[in-house]
Amino acid sequence: MRGVIKATLALAAGLATALSCCAPVAAADAVDFQLDLDTGGHRAIVRDLAFTSDGRLLVSASDDKTIRIWDIASGTTLRTLRGYMGAGNDGKVFAVAVSPDDTTVAAGGYFGAGIDQPPYGDIRLFDIGTGKIGAVLTGATQSIFSVAYAPDGREIAAGSGDGYVYIWRKQGNDWAPHTRLDADSWRVGHVAYALGGERIVASTTDNGIRVWRHDDGSEIEVPEAEMLRDTGVGALAVSGDGLRFATGDSEGNVLIFGAENGALLATLPKQPFRIGSLTFAGDRLVVSCGYECTDQYRSIVFGADGTIEREYRGHDNSIHASKTTPDGRMVATAGGLNHAIHLWNPATGEAGTIMQGAGAPIMAVGIDVKSGVIGWGLENPCPDRVSCPEIMGMLDRSLLLPSKDVFFEHPALIEGSASRFRRARHEDRGRTLLAVMGGSADLPNGRLEIRDGDAVSHAIDNDETTGFLHAAFSLLDQAQRVVTGGSDGTLIEYDTATGSFAGEYKNGHTGEINALAISEELGLMVTGSADQTLKLWNLKTRELIASLFLAGDEWIVWLPQGYYYSSDNGDKFIGWHVNDDRRREGRFVHGDQLKRFLFSPEIVRRAIVLKSAAQAIEELRPGADDALQKLLQHRPPEFGIRVAEDQSSASDGHVVIEITGEESDAAAEFSVLSNSIKIGDFASRDIGGAGKRTIEVPVTEGSNIIKVTGTDEAGYLTERSVTALGKKQDATARKGKLYVAVIGVESYPNLPDACSGRSCDLRFSVDDATELLQAIAEKASPMAEEMESLVLVNRSALKENPEQERAVAALADESRVMEPDSDAIEDELADFLDKPTADDRTIVFVAGHGVNIDEDYYFVPTDARQEDGKWRRSSLVEWSDIQRALDRAKGLRVLMIDTCHAANAFNPGLEKESADSGLVVYSATAANSTAAEIASLRHGVFTHAMIEGLRGKANLFGDGVYLLGLGEYISHEVARLTSQKQTPYFRLNNIANALIALP
Repeated sequence: MRGVIKATLALAAGLATALSCCAPVAAADAVDFQLDLDTGGHRAIVRDLAFTSDGRLLVSASDDKTIRIWDIASGTTLRTLRGYMGAGNDGKVFAVAVSPDDTTVAAGGYFGAGIDQPPYGDIRLFDIGTGKIGAVLTGATQSIFSVAYAPDGREIAAGSGDGYVYIWRKQGNDWAPHTRLDADSWRVGHVAYALGGERIVASTTDNGIRVWRHDDGSEIEVPEAEMLRDTGVGALAVSGDGLRFATGDSEGNVLIFGAENGALLATLPKQPFRIGSLTFAGDRLVVSCGYECTDQYRSIVFGADGTIEREYRGHDNSIHASKTTPDGRMVATAGGLNHAIHLWNPATGEAGTIMQGAGAPIMAVGIDVKSGVIGWGLENPCPDRVSCPEIMGMLDRSLLLPSKDVFFEHPALIEGSASRFRRARHEDRGRTLLAVMGGSADLPNGRLEIRDGDAVSHAIDNDETTGFLHAAFSLLDQAQRVVTGGSDGTLIEYDTATGSFAGEYKNGHTGEINALAISEELGLMVTGSADQTLKLWNLKTRELIASLFLAGDEWIVWLPQGYYYSSDNGDKFIGWHVNDDRRREGRFVHGDQLKRFLFSPEIVRRAIVLKSAAQAIEELRPGADDALQKLLQHRPPEFGIRVAEDQSSASDGHVVIEITGEESDAAAEFSVLSNSIKIGDFASRDIGGAGKRTIEVPVTEGSNIIKVTGTDEAGYLTERSVTALGKKQDATARKGKLYVAVIGVESYPNLPDACSGRSCDLRFSVDDATELLQAIAEKASPMAEEMESLVLVNRSALKENPEQERAVAALADESRVMEPDSDAIEDELADFLDKPTADDRTIVFVAGHGVNIDEDYYFVPTDARQEDGKWRRSSLVEWSDIQRALDRAKGLRVLMIDTCHAANAFNPGLEKESADSGLVVYSATAANSTAAEIASLRHGVFTHAMIEGLRGKANLFGDGVYLLGLGEYISHEVARLTSQKQTPYFRLNNIANALIALP
């Protein structure tokens, strides 16, 4: 949301009937889950903050229904606490407090099914170390907006939406209701202990403030606060010494009172904005703007004498929470479009750590109808306003939508003018849309007027059930309909002739819809939201087709049913919150844990082509529409890893890693990579012994990233990483062997007309394979103890070049030179790749045709066949078999692949699969690009560049050819030789830039 609606409206939204955006509970044995993004930070308003007593950790509560525990030194989330998350507002967290002994987080919020089903004011007590809920405190009937621990840690007070302050006391190890204090109010917004726990102070949204004596619960009259009775006191803070408290209200008043008797001590200058939060920093008071800030989103630091010392303006929107570190030296403020938490020095104004997620709100969208490209932008077009639907924001990023013959490409910057993009349409055929003041809360853009000529024919007033504001809207269907998006993600269609409801786009955004664009020619609508996602909709059926999230170079596109396509690490952002009962913590399953089941580029592409996710799934995986529901009934393996304290048993050049966690035995197998070098696979029972679960991992000198992947018997994955320091190693360490497998297919006798009516024969695949083998033998094998080769090429083509035949004979045993038929490729390659150890290196080269069939990608061997124009799958080599064989090989693994010789033969899973398994990949083509052969080179262009690079052209600094240098040389050389028509790519996947060929 660009700005923040007044607190009274937020309350109304909190009490409104929830609009469901979650998967329903189907049957008794079904799991209750909903999709969520884990961006590393909050994705909705941060309502409250709390520090641990040592000031090292910060706890934050948010409308995104999560609690995050931050390491303020690094600015990263250490743990995310999750309770039960229901539909709509159910699960929003409004308040947190940390126990004085730093063991527990008390959390309050909207914890119930709905306003008509109270109570929903429970307090959840989370163990700060494990994230588990230890107890639930009941008694409050409505939402909890503030929670506080007494100084001794044995009492908790909470302010409720029913106008009471509830108090629980600890009896032994259990908590029990003690009393409640009547604030004579509709809602208690804040509650705090003061004067060392002798006073309880509360602020209300409708009837000023209250002060009670703790010992007997009697109220202390505060006559000088009488003027606050008619204002919403939205901010309250107690000084570090407990002697004073300050209040801030919706009219900009800031008052300071004595905690002992409630006497008014000071009145600070009235501010031209709603006070969003207050916090004392020693003798200073920090006052933050929460609404009506215009473009001056600021926190003002008042000195002890009441004068302004400085301002902090690091946020780009309203601030809703603030807290001072226990030593009083730093202040944390939370707010802005990215819901960021800023740590800064109130004495100097100097900025420190910023804690926020990886994504950003989508502020503008468009559709290039002619080329099938969607565009979007992140820049706020009106930072001084709550929303500005009449202004089309700047577009600077784009994505080519896939079609029947076009695959996904990576998101890219928009070059040149963005005028070709279709935006929202506010005028058409004499009808005009205009957002004006109005709606149930009388807000700017709360009413949408439909005008015929100069006359208003109908008006649509938004309220708490439709998101208050008309944040984005457009005419469609020749101005016969209008679609409008609200501040809560609601997206509704109306008939312009009658102003009546025509339909709803359901299960969409969870934040304000900042922009939308429509293409009736394509039958598509794209929307962008404050929830940081883009969504693609079917205009005819109103079905959600796909969603898109981007963060830097990482991205993911997913369907409502869970199937997705992503960049290397994009699926780490998406996941599913799975509920237990309301008294238990929820669990979160990341997308990458289910990638074996849900990673499907072709299903996602097909969904966009068909404009229906359900239809695509039924076409490619009949009956699998509820696969996610079934998957989430199970739990992925849970475990942790750490560097063992005792390293005395570690061999030279190794560290001992311990697998920890109560549920670590849920994994049947562990796979270990060190700096993306495959170390090996270990059965769970084989790790350690006598109950001790340890792995000895080889490392290099310096910092090493060790990744352990646990897989259970059902195929669920869990990845854990740790950094270990390696000592300088003995220079006489074993060099290891070099394993080289080359596959070259250029003869397809069974496919005389299968490639666009022509023979599928290639000219240079065998030359590519054999000469590359020679280059590797010349330049790479001297770095190894010995080299072992497997050659799968057409023997007839090899015999045509006696010189090459002799060279191959010198490099491979006769028994290791075979025809590249399906059996040989599958069986011999698998056996060959079982040999390398962690000290060895493996290079695999593949040249020939590749083909996509439904969801699967296949390599086309020399004996491939078709029948009635369709491929016989049994005659092809499934790429997943090659990938599994490569995954089993240990050590450094390099894949060189030149298979995309025909349109739409790009392997969509290669990038992701190679990244996850730690493969170095050099590929001839990227998406929507084909591999070229040039007769004068007698090689495919890609392989020619590879050979030349290994033989010295990629020796950039004179000391040999490195992995990165080889990739850069190939990229530039292929582009040059093909006049930019062929686009190769390479991936190092966090692998050290190793020397691959000698000078």
